[in-house]
Amino acid sequence: MNKVFIFTCSICLLLCLGFSSCGGSKVAVATYPEYTGKGNTGTKKVTKVKEEIDECEEQSLNAPAGELRAYASAVDEDRDFARQQAVLFAKAQLVSDIEALVTNVMKSYRGKTKKDGVSTSSADTKQDVTSMAESVVEGCKIICSNRYALSDGTYECSVCIAIASPDAEKVAGAATLSEDEKLGVEFEAETFRNSYKEELEKFRAQKLNK
Repeated sequence: MNKVFIFTCSICLLLCLGFSSCGGSKVAVATYPEYTGKGNTGTKKVTKVKEEIDECEEQSLNAPAGELRAYASAVDEDRDFARQQAVLFAKAQLVSDIEALVTNVMKSYRGKTKKDGVSTSSADTKQDVTSMAESVVEGCKIICSNRYALSDGTYECSVCIAIASPDAEKVAGAATLSEDEKLGVEFEAETFRNSYKEELEKFRAQKLNK
């Protein structure tokens, strides 16, 4: 009788586990090759859990055409300080993104106009672009902010900030115009706008593929 009872309980437990795993749980089991210094030593099974994307990070990846966005998070015992740090990190990321975008726009523009001269990677140009980008980012708006209480008593804060895309275009335009003045050549507005549009599309695609 005891054996029948134990067998019945075991079947019920397996069925419950099966239904639990089929009912939307994001825990799965995967088998991977196991490598050591001696090469492939067989396989190992591990559980894997699909990570949820933070709402603020998701908003940064889905920026509308008229905005550039950046995401960051920070952890601290002081929840307000964690938020301040997250904002600072996001601003630094957005400045870096603008610098990369502007540099690519200038290289594209220079290639299309066939104008030789000042390098877009020169120290003076980089300093000017950084300064202008920082000024633009200071006027950013926070479009998303989340705060989490962690089990160790600290807080994690995530934020998404945004600036208008035309503001980044102004930075690229000012830097490119400055170089043209140094070269003593005429600024080609239409060519610049085409270069900016092309590089902005590439920039957005790269952000989504990260």
